[in-house]
Amino acid sequence: MKRMLLLLLVATSVANAALLTWRHWNDLAPGLNPPLTRIELGGELLHLPPEEIRTVLAPYAGTGFFDVDLDLAREQVESLQWVESAAVGRRWPDTLSVRVNEETVIARWGENQLITQRGTIIGPAITEIDQSLPLLGGPPDSHFDVMRQYLRLNQILSPAGLRLTGLSASPRRSWRLQLNGITEVVLGSEDLVSRLQRYVDFYRRQPEHERLRHEVADLRYGSQFSIRLRETDSGAGLARR
Repeated sequence: MKRMLLLLLVATSVANAALLTWRHWNDLAPGLNPPLTRIELGGELLHLPPEEIRTVLAPYAGTGFFDVDLDLAREQVESLQWVESAAVGRRWPDTLSVRVNEETVIARWGENQLITQRGTIIGPAITEIDQSLPLLGGPPDSHFDVMRQYLRLNQILSPAGLRLTGLSASPRRSWRLQLNGITEVVLGSEDLVSRLQRYVDFYRRQPEHERLRHEVADLRYGSQFSIRLRETDSGAGLARR
């Protein structure tokens, strides 16, 4: 009997509480679901202006704390140029928190664009592009292929202390390289790895003063190649095979 009375008392209390909440919902709602008034940004922003993130999230101002579609907000932030990924969450009682990971740039693409490690092309809204970045180029829509070759060929060059500072592909996929900013390499369109490896092996055997004289290396001759040397005070450079 006592248990029945206890259950009845609990049920009555719950019903009264629900009725009270329903009658005074307009007064209680702001406290239970307060509006968003702040945006908190996290992550290291080197190129993306914070104002762009705040602008894309501005429509959420005044939205109830629990009413925000976090997935949609994240997708909107990730649609911005320079954003590789983003995380969006809530922080009680009135804050939308956003953490952004920026794209990592690996090279220049053409005269006024950049290419990221994911192969994304960016037309940067910045006044200057870092000219120390490698310069890649090729036919329209070839940036993924050029980037893959850049990463592949760098693995051959790096152990010899050679840096790939430029790489371009012709419409027929004939490749030209620039090494350390001083040597042009004509690689052709076939057997790229084996041709470049032969040159690297030759380069390693040369004394440093001879390496610095390499102006153009033409590797399109199968097992042989020719090198044009820079002029010295004593006269013109010599061609080697």
